[in-house]
Amino acid sequence: MFVLFESISWLILILMRIWIKIYNLILHYCYKNIKGYICYPHQLRGLQYVQIGEGSTISTGSILTAWDEYGEIKYTPSIIIGKHCRIGEYCQITACHKIIIGDNLLTGRYVYISDNAHGNTQIKHLSIPPIKRPLYVKGPVIIGNNVWIGEGARILSGVTIGDGSVIGANAVVTHDVPAYSVVGGVPAKIIKRIEHCDSANLLI
Repeated sequence: MFVLFESISWLILILMRIWIKIYNLILHYCYKNIKGYICYPHQLRGLQYVQIGEGSTISTGSILTAWDEYGEIKYTPSIIIGKHCRIGEYCQITACHKIIIGDNLLTGRYVYISDNAHGNTQIKHLSIPPIKRPLYVKGPVIIGNNVWIGEGARILSGVTIGDGSVIGANAVVTHDVPAYSVVGGVPAKIIKRIEHCDSANLLI
């Protein structure tokens, strides 16, 4: 019985791998700017506004959405993900304006990256249900090359993260992060900054 169960499990696993390869072949055919690999997504929207570089992988359960319309308001979204990025499981990347991610990003699970929020703190927004509020953008989200974002971190609208930075687990990033910095906390603050970047100093 155990051998039969193990054989069936292996067969299911092989079929799932074949299916996801076929799925990505179709995805690449339909959307020429998507050259990376999307594995068992939870939600995809607006892929015509998304660019994913070669060698990048978006892991299981992720949400990738580019909103060109919400309610009765039109937007011009753009999501650009560089080469050789590894987006962890159950992450969410959502834009109605612009998100740019450089090469070699690595994230943990449950990371949230968004350039928008449901309204702002004006009374005219707070007096209506959040789901009916217009999407509010402070500015684009720009993430440099070789950035590491820990599990559960939140990157919010209008934030630029410099090259080589490390974002601690569960950090909420509301302001720009200089290159080669380590940040953590809610809201995120600089824990360590490397002034002279060389191969030895990057070993934190």
